[in-house]
Amino acid sequence: MNSDAAPKSNFSWLRTILLLLVIVGLLAAIAVPNFVGGGPSKTSGIINILRNVDAAKEQWAIEHGYNNKMSPAREITAQDITPFFYHEDGKNPLTRLGLVIDKDGNLRNPQGVVFVINPLGFAPEVKFAKAFKLSDHSGFFGPKIPKGTVMRFSTNADDIVEYVLPGQESKPCKSLSELLAR
Repeated sequence: MNSDAAPKSNFSWLRTILLLLVIVGLLAAIAVPNFVGGGPSKTSGIINILRNVDAAKEQWAIEHGYNNKMSPAREITAQDITPFFYHEDGKNPLTRLGLVIDKDGNLRNPQGVVFVINPLGFAPEVKFAKAFKLSDHSGFFGPKIPKGTVMRFSTNADDIVEYVLPGQESKPCKSLSELLAR
């Protein structure tokens, strides 16, 4: 036996495991944000389409000589306001926004979000025809906006939009976090 040889450390396996955990942790820190994101940007996109619908409705009313105190003899439909959507690239604005016109004359996207135009003097609304998942990837359990929830512009100057849960006694929520807490 060679007594001059250095004894092998009993903790070398511990260092190896710690190094592997650090590497896996770094990889997870890089990968997880790509899978989890999507909440605020999805609702921001819906709010932007709602603004487009409101602006197009107002532009249609101006062109046809109506104001908020005068109501047209018929309902305003998506086909009426589509020419007033902003489109710089010459493409169909509904296709660019991912919208179709449903049988009721409202705009709808593939995720079950219905944009109700409403008469003059009333802001357009968004109705969630099915539970709206805020996460992009089905592998993660993210929060959902319940089916039947209505999102509309707030009458309060401090808030941009308000959310109304389905049900007669529901009071408007001022934020998405307040809605999800109920």
